[in-house]
Amino acid sequence: MSLRDYDGWRRYGEWMKKNHENYQKQMSDREIMNAKRGTYIPPEVKNIDQMPDQKWHRRISFLKSGIRIIGYVFIPFNLLTATVLLIVSEAVGIIEELV
Repeated sequence: MSLRDYDGWRRYGEWMKKNHENYQKQMSDREIMNAKRGTYIPPEVKNIDQMPDQKWHRRISFLKSGIRIIGYVFIPFNLLTATVLLIVSEAVGIIEELV
């Protein structure tokens, strides 16, 4: 063991003596947090009928992304088709937010 390691541990011991009460409080807080970790109760969800349908939202989002990718692929070949596809993807995005 080097002298530097010993000095570090010595200073840690001195700190523990000075801050023993605070250290014990931190440890008890950790134990309380660990005990509560397994007993999580989710909050009550209100207005569930107004929430979006996740399944359809995800499907429409994938459709929108596919249209957008195809639109970007068409940019070097046909600018008009690419523009129409990108505008359609934005319209599908609006529909996505309404689902």
